[in-house]
Amino acid sequence: MKNTTQKIINQFPQLKPLLDESNKEVLKTSSTLSELEKTFLQLARFFEKPNEEAFSLQLLYQHLEDEWLEFALQLIVEFFRNETYLIKNPNFSIIRDSQDYYTQSDFARYLEDKGIHFPQNKIAVYRKRGKFPKEDLLIAGTPYWSKYTVESFAKHLLGQQKQ
Repeated sequence: MKNTTQKIINQFPQLKPLLDESNKEVLKTSSTLSELEKTFLQLARFFEKPNEEAFSLQLLYQHLEDEWLEFALQLIVEFFRNETYLIKNPNFSIIRDSQDYYTQSDFARYLEDKGIHFPQNKIAVYRKRGKFPKEDLLIAGTPYWSKYTVESFAKHLLGQQKQ
């Protein structure tokens, strides 16, 4: 299951059994799902099988607003940036929440909190050597990494420690 789909399931656990292709007709016949839930179900199906499932942005316009619309748009950006190869060198970012990005010291603290000793000076050396994830943003010479990049790198390091 893709990360973006999992985020939808975290918000709407009742949709998980409906992702199965054998339940495809449920979307058309179910009166128990709200338009909001149907929209996110269609979006999750698209994320899982983009070559087979279609998703219309019209659904977002018709059935979502405020935080649900923002959530859906954020998922779409995350899907195309992190779960496809369609955006090879992302250089566009909307900073909606400062908690979505980490400075070098924030990155080091996050790794330390996960039990990975990776101090800030080690990050600086590894960045220079090209052995550290490339920053997602560079603002006035200060590197920033997205929450997704930080979490992915931590998972990678934890996987190496278990070997």
